[in-house]
Amino acid sequence: MYKLKNTIVRSIVAIIIGVVLIKWPRLAPNMIIIIIGILFIIPGAITLINYWIHRSKEGNKLPSYIMIESIGSILLGACMALIPEFFTAFFMYCLGFLLILGSLIQIISLINMRHITSISLYYYMAPILILIAGIIIILNPFETQDAILIMFGVCSIIYGLTEVINYYKLK
Repeated sequence: MYKLKNTIVRSIVAIIIGVVLIKWPRLAPNMIIIIIGILFIIPGAITLINYWIHRSKEGNKLPSYIMIESIGSILLGACMALIPEFFTAFFMYCLGFLLILGSLIQIISLINMRHITSISLYYYMAPILILIAGIIIILNPFETQDAILIMFGVCSIIYGLTEVINYYKLK
C-alpha cells in the first residue's frame, strides 16, 4: 500500500514540475540552480562549523582538507545562487556538446558497420538529427532552452498522468 501512495505523490510532483516548466521555462532552470547552490551551502557551512568545534577540542586533529572542502562547497553554492544564469548556460553548452559527441559516435559506428553489413541511409537519420540539435543548442543555448524545458514539462505531465491512471488500474 505504501508504494501505491508513493506513486500518487510522485505523480503529483511530476505534474506540478511539468506545469511549472511549461508556464515558466525561463525561470525554472535558474530556480533549480539556486536551489542546488543552497544545497551546497548548507552542508558546507555545517561541516565548517563542526570542523571548528572539533578543532578547538584538545587532542582532536581533523585533516585540513575538510575545511578546504567546506569553503569550496560554500563558495560554489554561493556562486550558483548568485549567478544562476552562468550555470544554466554552462549546462546548455554541455548538453549541446554531449549531443554532438553522441551523434558523431553513432555515425562513426554506422560507418564502421558498413564493412560488416549493408547499412541503409535510414539508419543515419537519427544521428544526423541529433547532431543538428546539438549544433543548434550550442549556437542558440537560450532560445533552445525554452523549447527543451517545455518538451520536458510535457513529458513530465504525461508521466504523472500515466502513473495516476496506472495507480487506479492497479488499485
